[in-house]
Amino acid sequence: MSTIKTKITFLRELLALKEVIDIGQICAAAERNGIKHSNLSKMIADLESRFKTTLLIRSSSGCVPTNTTRQLYADIESISVALDNILQNLTAPDELTGYISIWTEEGFAGAGLLTKLSKLYGKHPKIRLDIMTNRHMNMANPDITILDARSLQKIPGKALFKFKTKAKFYTTPEYLNKHGFPRDMDDMLENYDLCIRQKFLELPECNFVLKRAKKLNTTADSASIIYQLVSEGDGISLMPEWCTTKNSRLIEVPNINFDYEYILTGIGNPLTVKSAKVQAFLEFFYEFCKEHDLALEMFE
Repeated sequence: MSTIKTKITFLRELLALKEVIDIGQICAAAERNGIKHSNLSKMIADLESRFKTTLLIRSSSGCVPTNTTRQLYADIESISVALDNILQNLTAPDELTGYISIWTEEGFAGAGLLTKLSKLYGKHPKIRLDIMTNRHMNMANPDITILDARSLQKIPGKALFKFKTKAKFYTTPEYLNKHGFPRDMDDMLENYDLCIRQKFLELPECNFVLKRAKKLNTTADSASIIYQLVSEGDGISLMPEWCTTKNSRLIEVPNINFDYEYILTGIGNPLTVKSAKVQAFLEFFYEFCKEHDLALEMFE
């Protein structure tokens, strides 16, 4: 079984072989890398001896690879590229590269965050976002978690921001033109089609909808499904305001006396929150909220 020591020796010899092939001369390759000609020559000789094969055809004019070496070259080059990438990441850990994991409300991501990501990628093309919405959250994994402030989930980390919005009943003008305006909350619950996200039905403030609505036609755990149904004129839904700011088809249902403040809290993973890539995302996110007048309260 090969040990770390033998693997390191083997790797060093393979890289020496590649350097000589690329340059064509042992002396020139040695000079370029700041090592003695005899040491570089010995690395390749040891490699040939270990595997009992000739890897270079040496002459006064230089060195050329044998057929065996040509077959190995692509694999050696792949190893060299991988080492270059690792070296770059280790020597420049603050470069804006790598992925950022974000767990967030589905509706919030779709209606707000995802609409302007091209600006982030244009500025930091090596950053990749892994945005989790319906996936089960491993508490240790996300770099940033954006969740309901009233959630029972306890997320370790640093509070970064708090986002407040109103949750109101929305529908399309076409639906109201067809069914008329509800006179009040009682009328809406009695006679109008409702499509409600399951999460809202579980809130104490919204429990009355579950108990009293006569036409609670659709419930779903997906914010995007409810959003799509209501946008296409299939009823009325309770939604955060951020879901409606970009959709001129949705309007607040008149004559309904209901106003629920919906609060999301952003929490940073203490192991990664100070990294350059996460800070770059937060800068983009803060600018996005400022540009769209989102009521974002930031914490130091």
